[in-house]
Amino acid sequence: MSEEPVEILVQMAERGEIDPWNIDIVEVTDRFLAELERRRELDLRVSGRTLFYSSVLLRMKSEYLDVPAEPEEDEFAEDDPFAEGADPFAEDVVTARALGPIEMLEREIDRRIKRKDARKRPVTLYELITQLKLAEKAERRRQRRRKFVNPDEEAFPEPDADDVVGIAHDEAYDAMAKQIYALVIDHPDARDPGVSLYELVSALHWPLYQVYIPCLFLMLEGLVDLEQDEFFGDLWVVISDGCTTKSDETA
Repeated sequence: MSEEPVEILVQMAERGEIDPWNIDIVEVTDRFLAELERRRELDLRVSGRTLFYSSVLLRMKSEYLDVPAEPEEDEFAEDDPFAEGADPFAEDVVTARALGPIEMLEREIDRRIKRKDARKRPVTLYELITQLKLAEKAERRRQRRRKFVNPDEEAFPEPDADDVVGIAHDEAYDAMAKQIYALVIDHPDARDPGVSLYELVSALHWPLYQVYIPCLFLMLEGLVDLEQDEFFGDLWVVISDGCTTKSDETA
């Protein structure tokens, strides 16, 4: 498996662009995306794995910037990885965040993916890489469980690097994800069999990548599942269990 995204992060530290002992997730994400843009300008190939890492970093940056300036002082149970104020870089938190809806329900999660102490302590580059790898591993396991994907196969479609960088620079991915989610949740087939990615492309009149990447964000938030019945077949966006659709409300 290519270590390209890890190499990019390590090289950034070696060049002194980031502090490996005190990671600033906003700075790391911006520099990572800048490196993708540099490679795009040089017509260098960027792997699907690197683009997946970039989508996770973007979500982490969004969560970090969404943390209240003065977090509440409520105590939380140390053995509960989903309690308010739990360490967002802990292994159990990272793994749980990437699990599918069934596993989430089994762990009795009824909360948004937010952490209130993202600024509480320094985070090392090693911890960041570990978190990214855990998120990738959990996602691959979930997809294999649902689709029986060969672990050696590329699990993620490969949008162009320019696509990811363009969305990130526009800072519009959250709004785009909300717009897509609104369409899916109002669709009569939102839960079964789901809404085809190409149907969303047709409805929104957006390029395929501008629909696919925000769907990744929705999947990481546990709001939707991405399902595929066969390799290179249609990709279906399915509302996750626990989310109410328009059809559910009228039933």
